[in-house]
Amino acid sequence: MVREAFRLLRPGGTFAITDNSPKSKILQELSPVLFMLMKSTEPFLDEYYLTDLERVMREAGFINVNTVLTDPRHRTVTATVPY
Repeated sequence: MVREAFRLLRPGGTFAITDNSPKSKILQELSPVLFMLMKSTEPFLDEYYLTDLERVMREAGFINVNTVLTDPRHRTVTATVPY
């Protein structure tokens, strides 16, 4: 998805992703039952939480990679295609 976004965006274009934050204390402290329930609707959740999204974006060629916590559970990661 990241490589395809890089390919499709024009120079100077920005890619933004808002999703659960693996560093969220709320998510880290979920009971095992609630975490398994959440995983039942997200089959790639383990892989997502283990992925360094910022590194993947830089490796795809993006610059100005920035992460902001948008609330206690979510983050927004933005990155720009260089000119």
